[in-house]
Amino acid sequence: MKNPWLTIPAEDYEGHMASPDVGQLQVLNRLFKAALEECRPVSVAIFGCSTGNGFEHIDTATTLRVVGVDINPCYLDVARRRFLDSLPMLELLEEDFSSGTFVIHPVSLVFAALVFEYVDVGEAVRNISKSLEAGGVLVAALQLPAPKSAPITKTRFKSLEALATIMNLVSPEELSLVCSENGLREMRQDRVALKQGKELYVGFYRKDDPGE
Repeated sequence: MKNPWLTIPAEDYEGHMASPDVGQLQVLNRLFKAALEECRPVSVAIFGCSTGNGFEHIDTATTLRVVGVDINPCYLDVARRRFLDSLPMLELLEEDFSSGTFVIHPVSLVFAALVFEYVDVGEAVRNISKSLEAGGVLVAALQLPAPKSAPITKTRFKSLEALATIMNLVSPEELSLVCSENGLREMRQDRVALKQGKELYVGFYRKDDPGE
């Protein structure tokens, strides 16, 4: 079966995520900006980068390498057109970051927001750990269950409804356990309010440095 993410046009994805009833594009943009400002990474990888939301906040005087990973080549094309001039160091990879064959040269920050719901969490975290330098940080965002709202809010962008067939909410406890098993120690966690009574869990995990 074709992955539903490959059937959703970029304009539908952005339109849905930015719509008044969802507002998640704006929230993820702010989270990425805050992660960059806090960590000031020399290198960063964005897993599930889609069309490059938040890339405009990358300070090229500080961050010398940027890796965007997504399975949808059309999303990557949009990101390439938008940011290749302002981010000449940008690497865009059409990859499933939970694949057994996934590998990148390690970075100092991995940002992975609203992606664990669509992948094998164990494989994904193992690959994230391998993708981080010792002392590097993972910033992960999960959608939490909302008693009165469906996981995928209905909007006029009907193509997003196909994601219901593959979406599985992941608990913060499950993510933290798998991270711990892969040498990623939880530093702290936050909660961010969304529309429709929904919330995001945002976890910060640091890769153990064997030298410490």
